[in-house]
Amino acid sequence: MTDLELGIKGEKQAEEFLKKQGYKIITKNFRTPFGQIDIIASEKNTLCFVEVKTRRNFSFGLPQEAVSSIKQKKILKVALAYLKENGLLNRRVRFDVVSILCDKNSYKINLIRGAFECNE
Repeated sequence: MTDLELGIKGEKQAEEFLKKQGYKIITKNFRTPFGQIDIIASEKNTLCFVEVKTRRNFSFGLPQEAVSSIKQKKILKVALAYLKENGLLNRRVRFDVVSILCDKNSYKINLIRGAFECNE
């Protein structure tokens, strides 16, 4: 399985997991010229921007460790674009990370609610 295929499978697993947790999926792979967000969903009255990271093993660290400060800034820019485009600037938002470890056909999924914040 290629890295791209692994990422696609991970995003599907994350989507199903989030639905079971009560999230309502709004859109997937929202793209702008400066980046993309894997999943945008709502949980109760909070809009959640979700980054999904899938790994085969811990060779490169925990999956969530790949959401660096640089990646966070990109996600924040894309989220702001989404909020502006949809007239949602006053909406409560949260930035979550779904960390997935894929071992053959089993998945260990960890949801980190409020993984990072917008400090600007």
